[in-house]
Amino acid sequence: MRSPAGVEDPISATFDLADQVAEMAPVVRRLYRYTAVILVAWIAIMAFVALIGLRDPWLTVLAVLGLIAGLIALTLLRRTDRFFRGFVRRHRMIHLIRDADPVSRVPEGRTPIERLARYLAQSNERVEAWLKESPNALQYRVALPAGGRTVPFDLAVVRPGSALFRAIGRGDPGFAILARGGPEAPTVEDLRRLEADGAAAAARLPGQLVRLILLRPRPVPLPEDVYEYAVGHPFEVRRGFATGRVALQVITENPDGTYEFVPHVLGEP
Repeated sequence: MRSPAGVEDPISATFDLADQVAEMAPVVRRLYRYTAVILVAWIAIMAFVALIGLRDPWLTVLAVLGLIAGLIALTLLRRTDRFFRGFVRRHRMIHLIRDADPVSRVPEGRTPIERLARYLAQSNERVEAWLKESPNALQYRVALPAGGRTVPFDLAVVRPGSALFRAIGRGDPGFAILARGGPEAPTVEDLRRLEADGAAAAARLPGQLVRLILLRPRPVPLPEDVYEYAVGHPFEVRRGFATGRVALQVITENPDGTYEFVPHVLGEP
C-alpha cells in the first residue's frame, strides 16, 4: 500500500524520527558524563562549604540548600539517563526484529553444544568479534565456582568486564553466556535448577551473565508450565551496585535443521 502523493507514511516517519534520536546516543552519553561530573563536584563543594561555614549560619544554610539542590539534580539526571537508555534499547530491539531472519539454521558441528557455539558466534557480532580476538574465551564442559561448590556447564563464553565492574559493578560489564544440555522434556524444576546454578556462578564470573540456555536435542512438545516459566521468568543477578537481567532460554534443535527458541532473545550476546 502506497501513500498518496505529498503524504508521508506516518509509520515510516515515526521510525525515521526514532532513528535520528537513537543516533544521538553517543552525544547524549557524553553530555550525561560531563553533567554528572559537574554535579558531583558541586555536591562536594557544597558539603565542604557547609562544614567550614558552621560558624556562619547563613552560609551554612545556603550551602545545605545548594547541597540538596545538587542531590536532586543528580537524581533527576540519573532517571533521565535510565529513560534514554531504555529508549535506545527498545529502538535496537525493534530494528533487530525488523531485520532478523525468521528462520535460524543450525550450523554444522559434531555435537549439539558445538553447533550451538557456532550459532552464537554467527548470530551476534559481539560474540563473533570477541571469539576472533580471544578464541580461548569459548570453553566446553566447565565447572564454575559458585559459593563453596562448583556447578557444571556444557558451554561458557565470557568476555571480562572492566576492573571497575569486577570491583563494584560499574563500568563496562562485558558479557557471559552459559549453556547446558537438558532433557528432551524438561520440567519447571529443571529450569529452576539451571537458574539457581547460573545465578550462583554469575557472582564469580568476570563478565555480566546475560544469557542462560537449556539446549534440547529433539523437539518434544514443552509442557505449558515449562513454556510459561521460560517465557515469563527472566531473573536478576546482582554484581556490586549493578543489577542485570538474565534471559533464561530453552533452545531446541529441530529435525529440519532449524532452531526453536523459547523465548526468542534478540540483542543479547
